[in-house]
Amino acid sequence: MIFQFFCGFLSLFFLIAPSRAQENNASHAVTETLKNYAAAVESKNIAEVEKYVVTSEDFTIFEGGHINWGWPDYRDNHLAPELKSFLEFQYNYEEIKARVLGDMAYATLKYNIYIKMKEREISGEGLATAVLLKKAGQWKIQHMHTSKIPKREH
Repeated sequence: MIFQFFCGFLSLFFLIAPSRAQENNASHAVTETLKNYAAAVESKNIAEVEKYVVTSEDFTIFEGGHINWGWPDYRDNHLAPELKSFLEFQYNYEEIKARVLGDMAYATLKYNIYIKMKEREISGEGLATAVLLKKAGQWKIQHMHTSKIPKREH
């Protein structure tokens, strides 16, 4: 009886272990996609950024109180003009927590940003949620929602 229980337990363990490894691999791939996206945005290279997003009308981004519907809208009316105005720019993600559900994933993260323009400088940090889809074996950002963390007065 104990031997049968032990064999059953081992069988269950070996069935679950590969799926956990696959889940960890997928979670790592989502995290890498987000880090690569942030690096591409920081490089100000739109063609590089497009490698990590859904480039159709299905893409959405909510930044603060602004909404862009579709990649062309965000790229042409928001991201590209902003990036051109930046003399210096630093942007990165940290504390990424990714959850994978088949071919869909979501992640929460913290971002840091520094921007220098002719007329002013901006620095800060914020929080974001990203929704990604797996397309042709690659994770792509379909939706992003960011929120700046207000500076605390001491």
